[in-house]
Amino acid sequence: MSDSERLSGDQEAAERAIGACEEQKAETARPDAVAEDSSGAKTTNDETADGNDVKKKVKRIGVAAVILSAGIMCSRLLGFVRDAVIAYQSGAGAATDAYNAAFLLPDLMNHFLAGGTLAITFIPLFSEYISKDQPKKAERLFSLIATTMGSLLLAAITICYIFTHQLVGVLFPGFDAAQIRETVAMTRIILPGQFFHYIGALMMAVLMARGQFVPSALAPLIYNLMIIVSGLVLGGTLGMKGFAIGALAGAVLGPFLLPLVFLRKKLRYQPVFGFKDADFKKYILLTLPLMLGASLTTVDEWAGRILGSMMPEGSISCLNYARRLVLVPIALVGQAAGQAALPYLSQLAAKGDVAGVADTLHKTLKNVILLSMIMIGFFVVLAEPMVSLVYERGAFSAENAQKTAMVLRLLSISIVFWTIQMVSVRAYYAAQNTLTPMLLTTAATALSIPIYYGLSMSYGLYGLAAASCLGMALQSSCVVAFYHRKNAQFRPLMLVKALGMGLILGASAGLGSYAGLWLVGKLSIEGHLWRVLFELGVSGIFGVICVTCVSLLLIPDELKGFMSKVRRKVLKR
Repeated sequence: MSDSERLSGDQEAAERAIGACEEQKAETARPDAVAEDSSGAKTTNDETADGNDVKKKVKRIGVAAVILSAGIMCSRLLGFVRDAVIAYQSGAGAATDAYNAAFLLPDLMNHFLAGGTLAITFIPLFSEYISKDQPKKAERLFSLIATTMGSLLLAAITICYIFTHQLVGVLFPGFDAAQIRETVAMTRIILPGQFFHYIGALMMAVLMARGQFVPSALAPLIYNLMIIVSGLVLGGTLGMKGFAIGALAGAVLGPFLLPLVFLRKKLRYQPVFGFKDADFKKYILLTLPLMLGASLTTVDEWAGRILGSMMPEGSISCLNYARRLVLVPIALVGQAAGQAALPYLSQLAAKGDVAGVADTLHKTLKNVILLSMIMIGFFVVLAEPMVSLVYERGAFSAENAQKTAMVLRLLSISIVFWTIQMVSVRAYYAAQNTLTPMLLTTAATALSIPIYYGLSMSYGLYGLAAASCLGMALQSSCVVAFYHRKNAQFRPLMLVKALGMGLILGASAGLGSYAGLWLVGKLSIEGHLWRVLFELGVSGIFGVICVTCVSLLLIPDELKGFMSKVRRKVLKR
């Protein structure tokens, strides 16, 4: 599914659950929760017990966040293995384009019917009944949503299955008859998996509401493993259909059966239809904005598949391979910084400390921008050895590697805009405002569509990659600029200065890496893999040395703070 690690509903639910954990941590760790009240009176035994209970809850939340983070990271690593296996067996051509395209219709249906919303909308409703000691009402809510939404999903799957050929023809106007047939066949294999993803995500939401996070961490691993195993076993005879069968089997075994085993005998299900039911209406009202809202973080991949169908064979696949690599620094920098900043922003927002929120956001965004620009410097220069190391073997040729590397260079420029958006949107969430960022990202997405179409039609695959960068720049700019209207203390122009310093640091990382590549080029190294590893190792060291020297001159305080954090992390271990 789209972005394969984030694609299944259970994975998105896991990521959102981490955010929820962090917000709860922030709430329970508020500075006004002290042992004495303002008059200096001592706490009672009951108050002390409550405090200990809060500490235990915070500890459990931290453990849950670690479990989910580990699951997400392992799933991303398995995603690389999966893509490497696909590249080895089929390279980047018409068959792999059809395989990637086959996920679009299921993704669209999943997004507009339910995708990624359960942890936001279902968990609070279910938890409310649990906290009120009303387990039967909680069970009825589960049965109501599972039956009603499950029935709608089954109906949508049936309609899409019947009209798959027509829908695929509309979505991929550039595919020839053979690619259309292959895409239709694999789409029909993958489609039923959406039911198992949804019901499984619903069950995992119940488990998360009850404090069980292990299934949410393991489910995406099983999903990816099944794609890999099925592709290796069946790929030789069925081609890419073997991987599609693995996606369906993975949806059944991971997101569906795993939580079912954990919930067995702990939750009773009885069919309940209720379009007019008060609980169902409340669920739909909470979920509808998330269903209808669109963001380039999702639409970007959809646009790549649709417009890529009108380009030479292998274009969709090259774009997909490059995007996988770009998502790594985005997750390491943007997602990590966003999750770390949210508790502090939430505390400050709860106290009405507008200036504190602005100052925290300034500092976080500055650090994120500097790190992102350094990453861009490495990616632009080392794109070819990166692609070669991960993908260039078997059916994935040197020509495929060069094409993917060029796409990677262009896409890597968007790293800074992705990370800015991922952090700045947390400022809205900290103020319990989810509507405004949804409207902003939807508007930015609508404005970006002509950019995608125009550049892709004029400059092909590379124009499409450039459009992705421009679209993310527009979206992040909208989110940042509009926040100034919510918080006058926040100054967007400070980010321009950070971008200037980041450009210097990124250039120094790139120059150092280029010097390393030049040096390795003068050496005689036998074996393609050894040469690639040597290029990345030497160039990476040269780049780090160069950017460290420039940082000592340009941002000595930030470098000192960064190094002290690294030392603390290392000493803890």
